[in-house]
Amino acid sequence: MNNGNIALGGILTECNEFSINLMKKDNFERYEYFEDEEILNLHNGVVGGMLNVINDTSFNISPTVFASCSPGGIIEDKCYFDIKNKILKKIKDTKDLIGVLLPLHGAAVTQSIGDLEGDLISSVRDIVGSQTPIVVTLDLHAHVTEKMIKNSNAILAWEQYPHLDPYETGQRGANLIKDILEKKIKPKMYFSKTPLLHSAINASTFGDTPFADLMRNLKEEEKNNPKILSTSFIHVDPYIDQPDMGGGAIIITDNDLNIAKKISLDFSKKYWDRRKEFEPVLFTPKEAVIEGLNIDKKILLVETADACGGGAVGDSVQSLKSLIDFAPNKKSLVHVVDPFAVESCLNKPLDSEINVNLGHQVDTQWGDPLNLNIKIKKITDGRFTYNGGIWDKTIGEMGPSALVSYQSIDIIISTYGTYEWNCEQFLSFDLNLEKYKFIVVKNPMNYKNSFSHIENIFVLDTLGPTPPTCKKLKFKKIKKYYPKDENLKFEDVLIKLHN
Repeated sequence: MNNGNIALGGILTECNEFSINLMKKDNFERYEYFEDEEILNLHNGVVGGMLNVINDTSFNISPTVFASCSPGGIIEDKCYFDIKNKILKKIKDTKDLIGVLLPLHGAAVTQSIGDLEGDLISSVRDIVGSQTPIVVTLDLHAHVTEKMIKNSNAILAWEQYPHLDPYETGQRGANLIKDILEKKIKPKMYFSKTPLLHSAINASTFGDTPFADLMRNLKEEEKNNPKILSTSFIHVDPYIDQPDMGGGAIIITDNDLNIAKKISLDFSKKYWDRRKEFEPVLFTPKEAVIEGLNIDKKILLVETADACGGGAVGDSVQSLKSLIDFAPNKKSLVHVVDPFAVESCLNKPLDSEINVNLGHQVDTQWGDPLNLNIKIKKITDGRFTYNGGIWDKTIGEMGPSALVSYQSIDIIISTYGTYEWNCEQFLSFDLNLEKYKFIVVKNPMNYKNSFSHIENIFVLDTLGPTPPTCKKLKFKKIKKYYPKDENLKFEDVLIKLHN
């Protein structure tokens, strides 16, 4: 028996306003773009988790549109409005609508809208009215705004970074809307935040990072207090440029705003008090390579400033240049996104040598190309399958790609940047990763999924739209923030939001 319809749909991607990597509909089509009944066939990720729960209830899912993709720059207005209008139309057309589930990210920006999620949630609220519950799931790297808080009944964020729990978060979101509808609970939500902007380097939810410690303590609070329905710890995506950005704790209780407020303020203060612990120790590429040569073990060079998973193009060759200058005869591996260099490799015989300009040809603001004589070793279509994480079992598409070499350095050159999870891009070329002295990884955290056994890790201080520290980012809309302004006081910068 159908006791009502729950609409489901959303846009899930992360934006970077310091990157020129404009996202269009084809970005989503290379990852996940589903309409109507196609959504009901999803078994993984946040939507798979939602469906897993609702399919065991008397409620029916009314699918709209779900679009997700690897992070990029900002989203083209046309792309966003086309998807938004389809979602809204399908919600308007849903009969017996009793609730809405919105799997979103929380840090999406379009050419004209600085708060995509707030815009979408409030537009849905205008349609469904004040009595229909709206439950939202977000990445924990979200820019949570007043518009989002005011127009939703509950916001739940992923609890793990690296992101191992989108499916479980989808289940949590679906269970909460189920409880709202069946048990008549009344969520009260409180969020407090401060302008603490930092990279992901010291913000894993595993191990002994300050963020892991805070998250564990917050989850203990949730477990021990029966009034709490959900807790989420937000560390904002620092690579957008919007007013009032910051991180802190979202607390949802059953009709008790005072408890939600108390716990939120307490944990946001603890987060602020540990702000200095989030700044990483950095090395120039030259320093890291030279020091690595003196270590008789494998070396990871973390060039996080060029992270495709944070919206960068992936075309930096800053670490590659130092490897060429100081360690050309050491087996090394680097990935560079450069469609122009790939084009030069296509239709050439394997083992042939060609001259190319490589790097900084897509997003030219961070450096200059290298002119290299390279040997072509392998050409592929760039397709691979994700093994876990946000897009588990999804096909990733780098576009036409080449494995080339320069002296002892292997270089993967791809047409498109893709989210790095578990070395799927490297492994798609059947490479033995154990043979390399130096491996360059261009993400701040997910490399640990494959390289936790490597002890010698150097975080590089390079130019790019996803730098390891936010000290030098040229924000236009953020007035004051840590670490740029070191003397800020918690009471002066605290922002309080509730529904």
